[in-house]
Amino acid sequence: MQLAELTGGHLHACHITTAESVEVVRWAKARGVQVTAEVTPHHLLLDSQHLRALDTTFKVNPPLRGSEDIEALRAALADGTIDVIGTDHAPHDPAAKQGDFAHAKPGMLGLEQALASVLETMVNTGRMGWTDVVRVMSAMPARITGASGQGGALRPGEVANLVLVDPVRRARVDRERSSSASRNNPYHGLELPDPIEMTFYSGHLSYSRRS
Repeated sequence: MQLAELTGGHLHACHITTAESVEVVRWAKARGVQVTAEVTPHHLLLDSQHLRALDTTFKVNPPLRGSEDIEALRAALADGTIDVIGTDHAPHDPAAKQGDFAHAKPGMLGLEQALASVLETMVNTGRMGWTDVVRVMSAMPARITGASGQGGALRPGEVANLVLVDPVRRARVDRERSSSASRNNPYHGLELPDPIEMTFYSGHLSYSRRS
């Protein structure tokens, strides 16, 4: 943060997971430092209690945190201190997750339940609205990375990259039904929002629940 302040450069802080990190980002932004920050869906939803059984599915870097850190992350996402959601999607071959906890590779699936996690922790709790979800999962990531043609407004002439959702649908997560070839899904067995009905990329249907 201090180097970014000194040079005037832009710093993007990935995988913010602690209350202390939130305060550092908040301090830097108050000083006018060009800093943006990211949190993962699993650090918003899952806590360190999942580590008690030493199930390697829940081994991730940075590790899952306690309730005070999770509350700080949710508050920071809601007030804009944290700018974006980043999935940190890390599929692994089953062999990489076998054996003892200490030697298993860190990482977990995050892409398919990313929106569900944000809805469960932020929208269904009243901390954010759908417009905010679009901002932290689409518009701001595109702006930060300079991804042209992404995260634009819904208006004539814009690239039609769209997600059609059912805002009330819920389902129990089953890792065996995942689109990923990996099975290290930490959300397995949880009932979560299941909103995605269709996706369109460059105006073409790229996914449909009905197909």
